[in-house]
Amino acid sequence: MATLMQTYEQQYSNLTAEITSKIGQIPNLSGSEKHTSIGHVDRLMEETRELLEQMDLEAREMAPSQRHKYSTRLSSYKTELTKLEKDLRRSRISFGNQVVAREELLGDESAQSEDQRQRLLDNSDTLERSGKRLDHGYKTVLETEELGAAMLADLHGQREQVQKSRERLRETNEMLGKSSRVLSGMMRRIIQNRVLLVSLSIALVIIVGVAIYFATKKSNS
Repeated sequence: MATLMQTYEQQYSNLTAEITSKIGQIPNLSGSEKHTSIGHVDRLMEETRELLEQMDLEAREMAPSQRHKYSTRLSSYKTELTKLEKDLRRSRISFGNQVVAREELLGDESAQSEDQRQRLLDNSDTLERSGKRLDHGYKTVLETEELGAAMLADLHGQREQVQKSRERLRETNEMLGKSSRVLSGMMRRIIQNRVLLVSLSIALVIIVGVAIYFATKKSNS
């Protein structure tokens, strides 16, 4: 079962991968389609910032050792988000000045070729980063599944131990019940023997008394 911070990290990986992919597509769009794509990336950016705030709050509640580890990760995530924000700003500028840029490119074929080559390189880098993030997200999912399977196996083992403990407790209760019945029987026999012994003692005293009485009476006669 994944922890809350691991779930946040998975969401962050998915969001940044989508942002990177969208930013890489923006230079190839135009008109309302390009404007819509930029707006969508803006919303994803805001969602990512809110997610980082949640992660920061969660890290503050952790033990010092875990807090330091996740604080370092958060710094890296924030740096990465800042870079994506810069990439988006460059896309906005390109969108705002697309007419001027187009005229300059038409006036200078070599500049156009260089710009297209640089754009292709940027897109290639962006796609590569996106692929790495997707790979990282996939690995995180696999690790989460393995952790969940291990936790389920551990819970299954604990359940078996509890069941065995219950069986031993039931057997112990049965043995105690039998012991109690045996002790009760022994106590009854002890009481019966004592009553019998007292009865015999009384009878013997009576017999001796009677014998003494008749012996005394006979001697007097």
